[in-house]
Amino acid sequence: MLHFKINSQVLADSLKKIEKVVNPKHTIPILQGISMEVTQEEIILIGSDSTESFRYHIPVDGESVEVFECGKAVLPKQVCEIAKKLKTQLELKLENFNLSIKYGKKSEFTLNTFDYEEYPKLPKFNIDKPSLTFKGADFGVLIKRTAYAASDSETRPILTGVNMSLESDCMTLVATDSHRLGQIKSTKITTEEPMSLVIPAKALDKLAKTFDLQEDISVYCESNNQVVFRSGQLFFYTRVLEGNYPDTTRLMPNSFKSEMKIGRKELLDSLDRISGLASGADNGKGGVVKLFVNGAATISTHQSQIGKGQEVVEYEELNGEDNFTISFSAKYLIDALKAVESDYILFKYQGDNRPFIITPTDSEYDETQLILPVRTLT
Repeated sequence: MLHFKINSQVLADSLKKIEKVVNPKHTIPILQGISMEVTQEEIILIGSDSTESFRYHIPVDGESVEVFECGKAVLPKQVCEIAKKLKTQLELKLENFNLSIKYGKKSEFTLNTFDYEEYPKLPKFNIDKPSLTFKGADFGVLIKRTAYAASDSETRPILTGVNMSLESDCMTLVATDSHRLGQIKSTKITTEEPMSLVIPAKALDKLAKTFDLQEDISVYCESNNQVVFRSGQLFFYTRVLEGNYPDTTRLMPNSFKSEMKIGRKELLDSLDRISGLASGADNGKGGVVKLFVNGAATISTHQSQIGKGQEVVEYEELNGEDNFTISFSAKYLIDALKAVESDYILFKYQGDNRPFIITPTDSEYDETQLILPVRTLT
């Protein structure tokens, strides 16, 4: 049995927080639903796809939520759509795996539910003592600067993650797909015990889009293969990738032939305009463009049947050689420029066939975006 009343908006907002991981076509039938446990103090909702899980707690306040009888059930995902489309008080009652949802004077839905005992149990963590805590706004920045650079290919699973390492005085996040790299360091987040985790980049991106980044975020790392993030009453469980993350420190150059200060938005807009033409002009290599620096930054595509394009962007200043050419993926630089939030960036060049670096000129973090060039015949 299970019987309670709840404001439809409260239920809809709560279900929205967890439904991103619920797949109504999941090969495991029980994971097509949403776990619900009702007590006199709270309602606990869980959504899971077996690798990632959200858990949300709704407090029972006697007004927007009123409990008559405690119980447990696994609801079909369709309850999410019902709650979203109704703007009223809902009465939910479960009897023999049949859930009735009543509203208004005589309106009612009846849904078939799953057996609660078959729903996978989440690992237990001591939520009184997080491994570390940081501000949500900082978390959002850390993820934005790195997760985009992780690999989409399962050929090297470890590269689909973001390596999060903590020392006593610094936290470093880095992601790479072996062609580009995003790294950020923060001295705002410290820990008594050094740790290193590789967390799936897609999970972190999903978390950043779901959590309220105005609240603090706590991280729990008690398990060897799971990590839990908490923001208020919302918890996110995800696996930790196994294996050793490659040492990326050796990729970071210490000296450069040229450092060009240039407007981030101007460079981004130029690349955005020319990238479509570049994709059709580089024999399907992903939109390769050529940057020629000599008094200005000239971006051009290769000649093709479609034609060719050229954009000229004036730079603010340049230290070092003012005459170099380098080719690279337009998409990779576009992604890197979107990841940072500085008015100006430094384009650091160390050679025709050497990786180049992008760093913001005004950031409270130590940020680095690295991109490998593309070898071309011309």
